[in-house]
Amino acid sequence: MHATDESASSARPVPHETPRVLVFFDYACQFCYLDWPRFKRLRQDHEADLVLVPFELRPQLPGEGVPVSELGTPHSEHVEQHIRRMAKEAGQDLVIPDFVPNTHYALGLGEYARDQGNRIHEAVHEAIFSAYSGKGLDIGREDVLLDIASAAGLDREEAAKVFAEGRYDDRLHQFYHLAVSLGITATPSALVCNELLIGSRPYEVLEDALERCLVTEHNIAAHLAETVDPAAAES
Repeated sequence: MHATDESASSARPVPHETPRVLVFFDYACQFCYLDWPRFKRLRQDHEADLVLVPFELRPQLPGEGVPVSELGTPHSEHVEQHIRRMAKEAGQDLVIPDFVPNTHYALGLGEYARDQGNRIHEAVHEAIFSAYSGKGLDIGREDVLLDIASAAGLDREEAAKVFAEGRYDDRLHQFYHLAVSLGITATPSALVCNELLIGSRPYEVLEDALERCLVTEHNIAAHLAETVDPAAAES
């Protein structure tokens, strides 16, 4: 190695930890569905750890959900064109439902899947997203969620108990308050080391934030990742 190379190398801080990205989402958030491939690309390109953090956007919704018209938040024509373009570019199926489901049970199923390991967790995560945003199914319905659980290899009866017992209610409540404490009020949001990004972002913005992370020793996201998912401490 030349002297100039040694000098440049010594001047570049060396990270002590694998970069971790906390991804805050709700399953009724279509931008979360569309952004997920970008986060997966970030993991592939930079070996980042992705830690999924559920954030129930509308906990006050009735169990049967509500028509979009009742919330007064239908997509504008411009936004609809934008999300259709995002889906086409990513090769994702996209349906724009006319209803907003209550996602509490869906998020609970995601947490049950988390406890079964990363592979099942991610499979269920993607299946729930696809059910609503890709197929227009009502993910507030237990039968829809139980079908997803069964397809992922989870025990259907045990999944039903998760809903009946409210087994993950406390965890979801803690995650909600974690997000609020960070200043998150909408999804998608991401904490990339020390940078909080609220709203859908191009891949390049996520990548730039991660590259800044790679030369930063103090990593808020890495610390919080271990509180969200204890398995992150072992990676």
